[in-house]
Amino acid sequence: MLELSKYRFTLTLMCVLTACFSWGQSFYINGHKAVQDKSNGIWLCSIPQECFNTDWEAVVEPDSTWSGFTVNGISLTADGTATFRDITGGKKYPFAAIGEDGQPISGQITFTFLPVIELNGDFGYEYVEGTVSVNGPDTTSKNDMRAKLKWRGHYSNNEDKHKRNYNIKFLDKNGDKKNRSFYGMRKDNHWKLDAGQADRLRLRNRICNDLWLDMSVKPWYQELEPEAINGSRGKVTEVFLNGEYRGIYGLMEPVDRKQLKLVKHDTINNEFHGQLWFSRTWCRTATMSNPLPWDNNQATWDGIELDYPDIEEVCPTDWSTLARSILFINTMDTYDNWTMLNDSIGNYFDMPVMMDYFIFIVTIQALGNESINIYYSCYDKAINPPLTMTPWDLDNTFGSQHFQEWSSSTYSPERPINWMNNVALLDMFNHTSYHDRLINRYWQLRESILDADSLISRFQQAINQLKQSGAAEREAELWSGDSDLYGRTIDFDDELSYISDWIRRRLAYVDANIFVRPDTLVGDVNGDGEVNIGDVSELIDILLGNQSIDIAVADIDNDGEVTISDVGTLIDYILKN
Repeated sequence: MLELSKYRFTLTLMCVLTACFSWGQSFYINGHKAVQDKSNGIWLCSIPQECFNTDWEAVVEPDSTWSGFTVNGISLTADGTATFRDITGGKKYPFAAIGEDGQPISGQITFTFLPVIELNGDFGYEYVEGTVSVNGPDTTSKNDMRAKLKWRGHYSNNEDKHKRNYNIKFLDKNGDKKNRSFYGMRKDNHWKLDAGQADRLRLRNRICNDLWLDMSVKPWYQELEPEAINGSRGKVTEVFLNGEYRGIYGLMEPVDRKQLKLVKHDTINNEFHGQLWFSRTWCRTATMSNPLPWDNNQATWDGIELDYPDIEEVCPTDWSTLARSILFINTMDTYDNWTMLNDSIGNYFDMPVMMDYFIFIVTIQALGNESINIYYSCYDKAINPPLTMTPWDLDNTFGSQHFQEWSSSTYSPERPINWMNNVALLDMFNHTSYHDRLINRYWQLRESILDADSLISRFQQAINQLKQSGAAEREAELWSGDSDLYGRTIDFDDELSYISDWIRRRLAYVDANIFVRPDTLVGDVNGDGEVNIGDVSELIDILLGNQSIDIAVADIDNDGEVTISDVGTLIDYILKN
């Protein structure tokens, strides 16, 4: 009976609001569009953050059909100005006006400094045309942008889900693709909106993508393609769907050929160059443990999807580049051929990136990224076929209780890497000389970007932004108790406390049990506890003076002796790290 009464009240409220004014009506405050939530009569306006915690005088431009506009019961001045006193996140300012039909109009204005995105259309599993507007604190879409949208995701795209993720492809007036750029990111027609659907923090995916971009080395071909980005940049936003507030979303760049700057397919000679694949679902092929046969006439190989070149444009495709690396790992593992694995793995994978990927997913316990949610890319098959790895969908991290059926031990910060089933990563760690380099690399990162306080600060800053803009309160009110979250309450302070404790415990465990710090730091020739250019000078002096040295410290290239080649290897290591 309570639920029925709640439904009737909501329906009545919506009818009253619809009678009062059209959803298509709008007004602007200092040129910033106020976006209406037709479910509750609240209008959200994105303004510069410096306007918060001040008394803000702004010109209000009501809808052209309205008259007698007031804010807090005070009429606009002769030049159309209103004063919004002591603006804070979540604070509401009542307004009133008279509509064209003489009927009273009322509502509330509230402010944010996050961009507000409006989606309009009847969207589902297939692309459908609609409109998008982006209303930021500095710019506002005066006109809706034509686009086609669809739901996106894997488990998050099941029929029973409520807070949907979206793919957006912008169109021009003729229906052709239209490239657009937002907030300093790339200019392209393809964008993504990430809902953080099962994440009580909503921002794990965004924070982890930024962490990856900050900590990972550049792909091997960076000098050839200095603008290549091995990951996805993004911006935290608030989203409306068909006039109803839908909460916090991350606007994201896709990972694709353009992002990674892979060489384009030669359509004239039908020659393969840059290639890209995505490991979507768990399978033996993705773990590299028992790969199935592939078919060049198919866009999937077991649970791995072809991304570029599109099979609708190039068929048959070429799975051999990816298969070459997967079969190498499978063969070496099957026959325990660790010598050949050690000597040759660098011919199949971009090892500095692969090492950082392993450190990354182990440290943040990325349970959904050890064999799935990975992009494998080949910059140019004709030049150098080793594969570069790029993570995707990083919300099942930092102890996120992503699936209700999983026990608490699954997310424990003291959990060993028994969840890891990617053979390439495990064999690299357990059976190659990269083991020691991994440990050294981990401790370099551990003393900087992977410092506990540094990691916690990322979450603290993100949550502060949500709270100060009012988005945290709006998100909690809208989504707490939803089945997407298995009925859990959204409490950002509680989640920050949980994550902070989880990070400190996780790092303590990883330090002591996985990346155990050796007594000797390879490359630390001068013994100052760090590997830097000073060690290069020291090593050169030692070689020129024919002095004795600890081979464990100075044999950088692991060839069993200390020579001038170790100087070059040490310089390369420092430059890449």
